Amino acid sequence: MKRRKGLLDEPKETIQDIVSAYQRNIGAPFANVVGPFSRGLLGLERPDYGEEQAYRTGQAIGNMPAVSAPVGAVKAALQAPELFSAIGAIAPKGAKKVREAIAGQQINQPGSVGFDPRFDPRAKEQQRLSELKTSVEAKPTQDVPSVDLSNYVNRPFITSMSDRTAGGGLLTSINDVLLKRPVELQGGQDFMFYNPMVWASAKGPVNQIMKSAEIVKEVTGQDPLYIPWRMAPTGGDFATFTGETMLSFAESALGKGQKKSMDKKIKEIIPSWPGLDASNSLEVYRNTPDAKRKQVKQMLDVEFRDLGGLGVGEARLAVADPKQLQGFDTQIMNVGQVFTDQPVIQKSGHYSYPYGVPGEGIGRINKDIGIFELLPNVVEARNIADPRRPAQTDVRALQMKPYAGLLTEELLKRLGY
Repeated sequence: MKRRKGLLDEPKETIQDIVSAYQRNIGAPFANVVGPFSRGLLGLERPDYGEEQAYRTGQAIGNMPAVSAPVGAVKAALQAPELFSAIGAIAPKGAKKVREAIAGQQINQPGSVGFDPRFDPRAKEQQRLSELKTSVEAKPTQDVPSVDLSNYVNRPFITSMSDRTAGGGLLTSINDVLLKRPVELQGGQDFMFYNPMVWASAKGPVNQIMKSAEIVKEVTGQDPLYIPWRMAPTGGDFATFTGETMLSFAESALGKGQKKSMDKKIKEIIPSWPGLDASNSLEVYRNTPDAKRKQVKQMLDVEFRDLGGLGVGEARLAVADPKQLQGFDTQIMNVGQVFTDQPVIQKSGHYSYPYGVPGEGIGRINKDIGIFELLPNVVEARNIADPRRPAQTDVRALQMKPYAGLLTEELLKRLGY
């Protein structure tokens, strides 16, 4: 009889993928219902309250050649991939389809390059974050040039905060789960390179920047540069991307029973919630007030993170700009220019920040500089001992309003230009 090509014929590296999927999607859901004997048999860690003897007995049996759990369970699942797909895991066959679907796309593996642990301060989440793998279908754009600030001597600038979310692409897969609805990555710092504006926010903050820009132009006769400073890794939580990513992943990875349970809990927070699989679910989430969105993210993180869902830290990292996985808070990266003779943009196109500051992106700064190093008068007035390590109260002051400065020759020399 001709043998049917099975999942074991797939590349060997995907076996580890399915082992990880087993632990995450089969092991974790059993964690709260099975006894210590079963935990040992399934290859799960023993909880503090479990009986050591029963756990070790199950572990010994599970490690016998005839049983070999969890390897035995994995082998069985390889012959019955519908078991995995039913609970949201991706078997090697599925992983192959994902690889084909994302061929040529940008693959991000934060754990291989390093990331700020504050994307999720919980110590137990660091391993999950280090194993994260995503793919992004990047939007075509011209190469962003390097900027030498010495070319802008005596130019005025305005600064404001900007989160670490990525801009200019679609998040298409997470941990070998192909997203049915890719998440649009709008930025962030790189927003200025994909839109006819340098910044987007609510009406009030945008009006503040435009008013400051007009004053600067009146005093100096020049349109100011716009130099945003980097927020903490959690700074992107207000934007809808993090929650959208958790919901999109759940829609693509979870089974019907889990989705039903999740929908019920979300509906308790958002009464108009249409369900994960509804075509307008992400739109409903985007239009929900931030306080409610925050509740949804917290619920998804606490109740479904270990049942095949995505943790909030993983989601933050998934939508983060790969260039900003590390780097200190208040660091500057991009330079744009504000157009003071143009009106405030009423429809920015950004899901979270509806108004825009007209202007254009210029390029990336070619030195490692913090924003307070460009504001020596502020450093002196606030008695900041180290401009690269300001106190949170100093950072908070920058968050409250846009600050302006001048790139004098003396300042630039002090920065090494």
